[in-house]
Amino acid sequence: MNLLDVLLNPDRDEFPNRTIVVNAANLLEIGEFQLLQLAFAHWHGRDMRAEEASAVFDSFMVRSEVPGWALLYARKILQLDQDSRLDGNDPGYHRFDVAKNYSGRMSPRASFFAATVFLAASLVGALTLASQTAECAGQFPPCVTSDEIAAPRAK
Repeated sequence: MNLLDVLLNPDRDEFPNRTIVVNAANLLEIGEFQLLQLAFAHWHGRDMRAEEASAVFDSFMVRSEVPGWALLYARKILQLDQDSRLDGNDPGYHRFDVAKNYSGRMSPRASFFAATVFLAASLVGALTLASQTAECAGQFPPCVTSDEIAAPRAK
């Protein structure tokens, strides 16, 4: 597809099968490769081995080829959504999600306190710096004080 085709037909889909997989993954709020993992497990009854995962990743992400079993699984997800029977929060759809660790996160009250202290310290530092700066004769650099400016010399 060249630039002119894209400009004339912006809605034209170059890879419609891949779009089906992407839409199904978006409905489940998971990544496309996670959807491929789920589809593989659903079709083959087992999880992908490392070499299979590498081959599927390469064919889907690099060459935009969608395996038939993935397309059928994605269409099933889209049909469930159309029938209003899709539960995107079902843990079965999220079994390949990476566990999120929020242990290093501050509470909202502590975050507000930290932000307030940071703003107050920044304000005090700026005011202190402003009070210690020399009075300049002009507003542009170099900063020359009034004392350093010599009176005009008489000729």
